[in-house]
Amino acid sequence: MLILLIGLLVSLLVAGLWIPFALGVTGIVMLLLHGDAVSLPSVASIGWNTMESFVLTSVPLFLLMGELILRSGLSSRFYRGVAVWMAGIRGELLHSNVVASAIFSAVCGSSVATAAAIGTVAIPEMRARGYAARMIYGTIAAGGALGNLIPPGIATIIYGAIVEQSVAKLFIACVIPGAMVTAIFLAYIWVAVLVDPSVVPPTTSRPTGADRWRAAIDVFPVVALMVMVLGTLWFGIATPTESAAVGATGAVVLAWLYRGLSWSGVRDSLVNTVRVTCMVLFIILGAQILSFALVRIGINRQVSEWVVGLDLSRWVLFAVITGLYIVLGTLVDGISMMVLTLPVLYPVILQAGFDPIWFGVVLVTLIELGQITPPVGLVLFVIQGISKAPMHEVAWGALPFMVLFLVGIVLMAIFPQTATWLPSLMR
Repeated sequence: MLILLIGLLVSLLVAGLWIPFALGVTGIVMLLLHGDAVSLPSVASIGWNTMESFVLTSVPLFLLMGELILRSGLSSRFYRGVAVWMAGIRGELLHSNVVASAIFSAVCGSSVATAAAIGTVAIPEMRARGYAARMIYGTIAAGGALGNLIPPGIATIIYGAIVEQSVAKLFIACVIPGAMVTAIFLAYIWVAVLVDPSVVPPTTSRPTGADRWRAAIDVFPVVALMVMVLGTLWFGIATPTESAAVGATGAVVLAWLYRGLSWSGVRDSLVNTVRVTCMVLFIILGAQILSFALVRIGINRQVSEWVVGLDLSRWVLFAVITGLYIVLGTLVDGISMMVLTLPVLYPVILQAGFDPIWFGVVLVTLIELGQITPPVGLVLFVIQGISKAPMHEVAWGALPFMVLFLVGIVLMAIFPQTATWLPSLMR
């Protein structure tokens, strides 16, 4: 039955059927083949119970927050402010790409939006100054891929909703790993520039104190919004959905204060938010139907028993699952990959004794790795569309950062406290 399920799903996807419909149709066909047509009326209840989730309400709110900041011009001002503060550091704008992306990710929740926001401003500026093309594309790709790892991330919300874990704890669990991966990127840039100084132009004049003060005014609003969103979660003041509402309201206020709020910008922000939200929720709905079929047929339970029967050590199992996600990340987008695999693999993870919060952080990191892995790396397509550079040049620039993501995953495996310590301190 499992082989038949995989074959049917792959056939529908190859035929060009949209992912949510391929998932849902596969689930319904498998129920019929199993002779369980009596359970088909339950599909309607699955649709209702999935869509009315309070946790998933945070998805459009976080998306709207990022869209408003992007379209109001705050992201451009923010990047230029960060660039001023990075001036004087070896490879200054390369560091600015990563630092600005990391902070912007905390008020956006989307890797694609982060790469678009930073890349639109950074690529023309860095080309004009004479930075090496591959380092430009690589740092923007790496920074963009922090979009979900640094909270709040849409993938984190989806994981929490699927496996019924606290989204607030997952957000806080991502803080140290996100900062750690960011630090690894910055260390690599520093070493790369030290080894080959030709990848960056000669150092320009240092900014004055007045320049840094004006830059701080541009940086402060985004940082304040980030602190407000995460602070309400940390102190137990708000749920993820409520903190998302606070963030979206704050984005509206900031856009108005900085004279970047227009009716056309609001309209475009709302339209794009609805478009992306519908895409995400349709995928989740299709996956829930397929997951229901897996449970009714008993496939997930039998797969779990089979894997346990192999008597693999937990770290060999972890390595196998990590390899599976790396391969899947080259073929499908992150949310689809998550909803396809978790119904089967999540019980295996629990059976092996892995912490579900820790595994959620690792899984989000693997999803972000897939965002910059060809041929389906969405962040790579965004950068290629902005820069008009050949795709192979963008991919080669991102290659070192793919390896660094794996280094981050290894460190999380060696030191699981990086993901479990902060959630244990939450109120």
